[in-house]
Amino acid sequence: MSEQADDPHRRQSGPTVSVITVCYNSAQTIRRTLESVAAQTYSNIEYIIVDGGSSDDTLAIIGEYSHVVTRMVSEQDGGVYEAMNKGVHMATGEWVHILNSDDFYAAADVLEKAVQMLDPTRTNYFTMWREFADGTRDLQDWTYSRWRLFISAFLPHPALIVSRKQYETIGIYDTRYRIAADHDMILRLTAQWPGLKHELPLTVMKQGGLSELNMHEGLLEFRSVAERNGLPKLAGACVLGLKRIWWRI
Repeated sequence: MSEQADDPHRRQSGPTVSVITVCYNSAQTIRRTLESVAAQTYSNIEYIIVDGGSSDDTLAIIGEYSHVVTRMVSEQDGGVYEAMNKGVHMATGEWVHILNSDDFYAAADVLEKAVQMLDPTRTNYFTMWREFADGTRDLQDWTYSRWRLFISAFLPHPALIVSRKQYETIGIYDTRYRIAADHDMILRLTAQWPGLKHELPLTVMKQGGLSELNMHEGLLEFRSVAERNGLPKLAGACVLGLKRIWWRI
């Protein structure tokens, strides 16, 4: 894949943002993701795609956006978090944003606005839209509180822009977890850099991700990462029980 072509509508200043999209058989959704990256008014984007060896039309669709994609790899991997780790290792930008293959940027100028808000001494997160199957959206707007992260994954991963230095300090995604490795990473991040909310809708996230489709396993992994990051075991058991009751309701 080649570097992005010169485009007069793009701004030419600011830190490089490495946008990483991991995908596998994502032909039904990835075009919207690619279009949202191509439309960005911010110029200093390094766009990395890590494909898990798709067998549908995903690669053909990505090929239509060769002018947008900076680097790409397509090979079998051990799952979404291993793919994310590959992307982080490939990234050369000062900031990293992981944009899932069924999500997209909320507006053409969001990265241009977002880079002006980023604080390297904090965990930077943004507001975000959840999009439901009927096309309706709900704005997710959370006030930061670290203790809440031990009860709820209220700070969704697609809302974060993380510095490469932060990844280098705390490490990457723990592939022992299949669903909650992103929440584990967020707990490690906020232990060193308190959360800082930015009132800007960054992404639109399609409702119905892996954690929703595997609720029981997700709850068990949530308890595991919470206890690993400091929640007492008795409290972890209580949180698990309450969350099971809540989901039944």
